[in-house]
Amino acid sequence: MNVRNGYTLAEMIMVVLVLAVIAALATPRLHFGQIQERQAEVTAWKIVADLRRTRSLAILEAASNPDGFALEIKQTDHGATYEIVNSGNKDIVDTHAVDSNVGFSGRMKFEFDSLGVLKEKNDPSVHVSAGEKTFTIRVIPTTGMVKCDAG
Repeated sequence: MNVRNGYTLAEMIMVVLVLAVIAALATPRLHFGQIQERQAEVTAWKIVADLRRTRSLAILEAASNPDGFALEIKQTDHGATYEIVNSGNKDIVDTHAVDSNVGFSGRMKFEFDSLGVLKEKNDPSVHVSAGEKTFTIRVIPTTGMVKCDAG
């Protein structure tokens, strides 16, 4: 009686090859334009959150810092960064790097006073874009409310 306890090397190689072919066919193709658009969306929502944070800091520290806080976007050849800055003593509260695929246009500095409203009223919006997608972030000057729209 001949009892078989395992598989041959050839059988194992065939199983691995079949699984590799199935995996290759099932894997979706990457669309790099969609990846860049997603980077723009993530960056836009991070800026929205940090604009709200900047406004909150201006209101919370109004008694000790009547000058408020600002969010400043700085573009370089290798991408961009944005900072939350104490307008009174110019200390940097936080800094964030932005992927080099993401571009900005419009307003680059949003400064909130101690009541949480924008100091500068003209054109309170910045456009964040990558690939085919653009997001517009607007701050309502009189209330300091921050909105983000996909365009």
